[in-house]
Amino acid sequence: MLPCFRALRFLFLLLFACGIQLAAQDMPVRVEAIRLLERATSVSRPSHVIPNHKAEATFRAYALDGTTQDGTFTGIYGLDRERYEIVFGDYHAISLHLPDRILQNDYQPPPPETLEMKNLTPVLFARFDNSDTIHSITPATLFGRPAKCVRFDTVTGRTHQSNEICVDAELGPLIRWSVGGEIIENTDFSLFEGILLPGHVRHYIDGKLRMEVEQKFSVIEGPVDWAALAPPNPDVFPACQHYRRPIIQSAPQPASAGAGPWYDVQVHGVIGEDGHVYQAAVLAAGRPELEKQAIQIVSGWIFSPGLCEGKPIDVNASLVVHFPPQ
Repeated sequence: MLPCFRALRFLFLLLFACGIQLAAQDMPVRVEAIRLLERATSVSRPSHVIPNHKAEATFRAYALDGTTQDGTFTGIYGLDRERYEIVFGDYHAISLHLPDRILQNDYQPPPPETLEMKNLTPVLFARFDNSDTIHSITPATLFGRPAKCVRFDTVTGRTHQSNEICVDAELGPLIRWSVGGEIIENTDFSLFEGILLPGHVRHYIDGKLRMEVEQKFSVIEGPVDWAALAPPNPDVFPACQHYRRPIIQSAPQPASAGAGPWYDVQVHGVIGEDGHVYQAAVLAAGRPELEKQAIQIVSGWIFSPGLCEGKPIDVNASLVVHFPPQ
């Protein structure tokens, strides 16, 4: 199974306050836009069981000060078991997911850059909902390929965004996602087991390149020796057959971002067994005073903890703090 559909011990949560967009729109255009995204999903999502395979990625994170740091990801996937390994600076995480248990090396809080990489790979899927008003579908040429670009507005709470999503006009996959201050570009697609996956992914925030990912996929010939892939001296956890995600009890948002436009901060952290958020960190995007405040705000949020077989567990989470304009 491809990594975007894997079942993990940790759940990544993206919390949004959604509004409803009631503006009039050309319904045939909306229907066609939805069809384009459905096709983009269908050409990149497997409809059959994929044999044992490996995903390999190298990624480079670009900091705002111009420095860079490289990392690697390796995933090995079987029918009912998976193994992940990530190296990024001093961070080195290995986990082996078996049907009845999960084996991990010593736990370290994942750097925000590694979570960003996971969100970008192996491929991005998108969909429209009632907060989106479709305006037009126009032809374009992107990365040397014919494309169709959907222009739309999104109303979320009090914010109003003008966005664009582009798909390859001939092959169908999503090649450019421009929403708010973020742009994700997928290029160098290749066919793997009947689906199209990008070999190169770029992520921009506020016009600045923040991450590049190179990835490839290969079928593993012959059986996999899963025992040999276990991390040394691992911590062992039972696999969750019955899982309940954390549920928000109290998550107040800030009153204002001060002077300037709406500003969202994505905070990565751990929702602990007691429902409080720990180890909060952000991927810096240029407003350090608001990013520091976002960490303080999220650290005061309260959840009903995630449950595994009825027992509280730690859950990795990506949480969004919305700073509205003054």
